Amino acid sequence: MTLPTDSLTTADALWRRLTEHQPGVAAALAMQLRALPEDWSQRVLGVARPHAALELRATADVPMEIEPYDAADWENCPACGELDRLCRYHEGYATGYEALNQPLTEAARVDPKVTVADALRRLTEADEAAERGELAAAVERLTEGQG
Repeated sequence: MTLPTDSLTTADALWRRLTEHQPGVAAALAMQLRALPEDWSQRVLGVARPHAALELRATADVPMEIEPYDAADWENCPACGELDRLCRYHEGYATGYEALNQPLTEAARVDPKVTVADALRRLTEADEAAERGELAAAVERLTEGQG
């Protein structure tokens, strides 16, 4: 019997990483697998033979992705390399960085002498004013006569 190498290779890699980085989760998973009934593939996946399940395609268009072991180093991140783009972790990090960096960059363009601490304080004050419903009035006062 020839088994699909993609599923087996991926399972092997996932198990090695799981036992290396999350041994408690690996142990819990092994215990759950031992407790499965003999007809688990029929009940869970709708196929009569477990080996037939190896042929099933993923339901989402999301490839398997390993975790970034060095979160700070996206250039050498195995997950980014596996996907050939930023992995979910680094994509989220980049999005958060941009969300913070954009206002800081704009503040520096308006006032080159502004410090990061001042810009962050202004952003906090603007958020607080918006929560109180005072932001629009403050912006109107600041921009009167400009234009």
